[in-house]
Parts: sequence; structure tokens; C-alpha cells
Amino acid sequence: MKGLYKFSIILNWLLLLLSCFILIVLYFSNDLNIYSTVLNVLIIIFSLVKIYLNHIEVGALKRIVQQVNKVASGNLHTRISATDNGLMGELACGVNRVIERLRGVSENQILLEKLRRELISDISHDIRTPLTSIIGYVDALRDEVVVSEEERQKYLQIISSKSKDLKDLIDEVFHMAKLDSNYIIMDFQVYDIGEIMRECIIEFLPELNQKEIKLKVDIPEKRSLVYCDKLSIVRVFNTIFKNAIQYVSEEKVLGTELISLEDDYQINIWNRGSGIEEEYISIMFDDLYIKNKSRKTPINSMVLGRAIVKKLLKKHGGKVWVESKAHEKTVFSFTLPRLK
Repeated sequence: MKGLYKFSIILNWLLLLLSCFILIVLYFSNDLNIYSTVLNVLIIIFSLVKIYLNHIEVGALKRIVQQVNKVASGNLHTRISATDNGLMGELACGVNRVIERLRGVSENQILLEKLRRELISDISHDIRTPLTSIIGYVDALRDEVVVSEEERQKYLQIISSKSKDLKDLIDEVFHMAKLDSNYIIMDFQVYDIGEIMRECIIEFLPELNQKEIKLKVDIPEKRSLVYCDKLSIVRVFNTIFKNAIQYVSEEKVLGTELISLEDDYQINIWNRGSGIEEEYISIMFDDLYIKNKSRKTPINSMVLGRAIVKKLLKKHGGKVWVESKAHEKTVFSFTLPRLK
């Protein structure tokens, strides 16, 4: 580019000198006429204007290069002033847009890094808590603090339960890290989302019967085809269904339905629990919910699982949200694109 501008400037100067030389030759040869004079004068004017414009463009380019060098050195707050509406002005505006985009990416990266550090800190604390509890119960058993066999079995049951919770939490942390790093290989195929829902519901029937929860299911018999990774969608449905079971009300009513939309299939899972606080509804499935310091419950596999749900659905072109009205109805919904 730099060589091209130099060549253009040299060419304009040569054209200017040539025109002047021709005028001088014609003048001294007494062969000067109105047509040749006008033509050469026009060429000289054109050359001078072109040289002037080249000078302005080179100056503008130098200013742009200086600003770009500042950006390259890490200064993303600099901007290039567009002095005209021509090509240089468009170039300056384009560079400014690139700088603005880079600044946004940089700020997001800094925020993500900060949130990641906070998440690691929070998870470390929430892993340490059950681990400390497990150690306490094990020490009590070792030191024979527990006398009766009934208490001993109770302690063992607590150790088993907390160990399982701890394992689930660690598994979710690793799964989330793999999702963020794109290390998870997905096997996308054509499936009937209604059939996937039925398979998942069957797995929950023993738990629902044990807790005496009444289940209402509305899944059309007509095939509802989607292109998805089955394991991921099973994970999504199971995570949301577990949330719905955990917070079911005294009425013990739980429902799920499949709705066919124009471009998507919408899956709703609802209960009649106490509802979700308004401030958490919009971030229920976000990383922000995990890192919210005011939350009353510690980070657990269910909290991480909801964040994983959103990441998995994003990879499928779907979305997830929740609508809640206290003591009336809470609906967890997610969508998957219909197979075209």
C-alpha cells in the first residue's frame, strides 16, 4: 500500500514536469496554439490537485496508522477523527468500529476472568463445607463417640449422602469447564423430543410415587422431530424436572407439556410451589446467579446444573427461561428448533 502511494505521487510529479516541459518546448519553437496550451494547462492543474489530494490522504493515513499503533500497544480508548466524508472518512469510521468491538471484547474478557475467580472461590468454599462435615462424622465414628448401632447407621447415611452431593457438585464443575472450553463432543441426530420426554419421565416415576406427587403430562402423539444431541437434552430435561420436584408445594402437583410453535418446540415443566423471588427470575439460569453473594443457598450441583442447561441449549439454538407467580404456578420453559 505504501509503495502504491509512492508510485502514484511520483507519477503525478512526472506528469506535471512533462506538461511543463512540453509547454516550454512549444513556446520556444513558436508552435504554441490555443488547444495545446489549454490541454497542457489542464494537465498541470490536474497534476497539482492530485498531488495535493495525495498529500492530504497520506497525512490522514499516517494519523490512522498512529492511532492503530496506540491500539496495538493496548490503548483501546483512542479514536480516529473523521475529517471528511470520503474514503479516508469511511476508513476512519471502520477502524473506530473495530476498536469499539475490541474494547467490548476486552472488557467482557476482564469481567469473565473476574467472575471465574469469584466462582472458583465460591465453589472452593462450598466444597470445603460438606467435606469438613464428612471428616467430622468419620472422626466421630473412629473415636467411637457414637455408641448405639442406630446412631452409627445414621452417621453413615449422612456421610453417604454428603459424599454423593460432593461428587455431583464436582462432576458439574468439570462438565461446566468442558462446556466453556468446547471439549464436549456432541452427537447431533434426528430425535422425537416427545419420546425423549417420555423416557425421562419414566425414570422419575419411582421418586414421584414415593413422594406422592401427582404428575400431569400433555405430550402429543404426533412425532415432534428435532436435531439434537440426545444426552445433552436428557440432561437439560432432568435438571429442570429435578428443580420442579424439589420445590413442589403441599398440593404435590407437577406437570409437563410439549407445545408446537412455528419455528420451535417449547417444553414446559411446572409446579405450584412458593415461587421464585423476582430478582432471581431473569438470572435463574445464568452464571450471575451462581456468583450472587446475596443468595441464601450455597452453590450445589443443582445451581451449577441450571447454568449448564443454558449453555447446552445455546449450542442447540434454543433458550431457557422461568416464569413464576408465588403460590400459584412456576413454569420452567425451554425451546428447541423444529427440524426443517
